[in-house]
Amino acid sequence: MLSKFLTSKYSAFIFDCDGTIADTMGIYYRAWNRAIATCGGRKPIGWEDFRASGGRCLRETVGEYNQTTGSDLDPDHLMAYMEENVKELLPQFKPVGPVVELIRREKTRPMAVASSGKRENVKFVLDKIGIRDCFKAVVTREDVKHAKPAPDLFLKASELLGVEPDRCIVFEDSPLGEEAATAIGMACHRIPYDWWDSKLREE
Repeated sequence: MLSKFLTSKYSAFIFDCDGTIADTMGIYYRAWNRAIATCGGRKPIGWEDFRASGGRCLRETVGEYNQTTGSDLDPDHLMAYMEENVKELLPQFKPVGPVVELIRREKTRPMAVASSGKRENVKFVLDKIGIRDCFKAVVTREDVKHAKPAPDLFLKASELLGVEPDRCIVFEDSPLGEEAATAIGMACHRIPYDWWDSKLREE
């Protein structure tokens, strides 16, 4: 589990949100495919493809979808529909138990959230779980120029915590997030996908 990190050499913990703190990826998956259908996309995005894109900028995800499917979806329109769907579905999320337990146990340690998600959605999740006050900093896509796999989110979190990157450990579910963390010398612990409730991606 995660107990081995309680007395580790790392001074600060940095957490992704979606798929790490909260089981929300199935919700975003449903929101994306609803938006794709509304906007006239040629086919739904597959679960494995969606999961592999976790942490990427939303606009880049739309561009990749258009390229691979031959669609011509307008990113702004699709993202607007997607956000409407997220607002409807997000209250269904569930906390990822072992990660939330770790956060609560280590709340006196410098900790931050670094998420490619929208600030409004990240704060909703943290508030609903009741752990927002455990974090010294919450960094989202609105705070940096580049989302994952660029390291900007983690660098900003490290700066706000006042801890050098090599003294931080990141908790992430996605390969892109791990790539972003290790690029700047941060350790990374991957959260396994089987901690999620797959039923949340079913309509």
